[in-house]
Amino acid sequence: MRNARNLSIAILLLLCLAAIFSSYYMITDPTGSSLGLPFYLLNGTVFSDYLAIGWTTLIIVGLFSIFVMIQINQKAKRYSFFIMLQGVLLVIFTIMQMVLFSETFLVQYVSLFLGVALIGLGAIQNQHKIAVETEKKPMPAPKSHHHKHRKHK
Repeated sequence: MRNARNLSIAILLLLCLAAIFSSYYMITDPTGSSLGLPFYLLNGTVFSDYLAIGWTTLIIVGLFSIFVMIQINQKAKRYSFFIMLQGVLLVIFTIMQMVLFSETFLVQYVSLFLGVALIGLGAIQNQHKIAVETEKKPMPAPKSHHHKHRKHK
């Protein structure tokens, strides 16, 4: 299970660093030119620049990934749920980008893959946790098959 936790942390760290990097440039240069993002991608969307997308990326991917890594390191009770939640959020966020923009990019497919990987890793860790908790619970004492109402000869 340690491998699944470590892989989860590695993916979250990668996502976090990429999100902080890209969101910083989208926030400080909302035109997107510092990241090489074509401004025409925003045509036909509700966005006039990349500022809102930058803040959304920072919060949903960057900061939430940090929160999830802290939960994993502290082995918090529901850390596997947060790993899956981050995967779901990443998949939804990426699909929304793909629908909004007129083009798709390799980085979006990588994000989808990493999101699905996080969902799978979180599910594996959750199942393992359930199995371990089940083993730790004391088994109830077996009931006697001796019935009082039966007459013994």
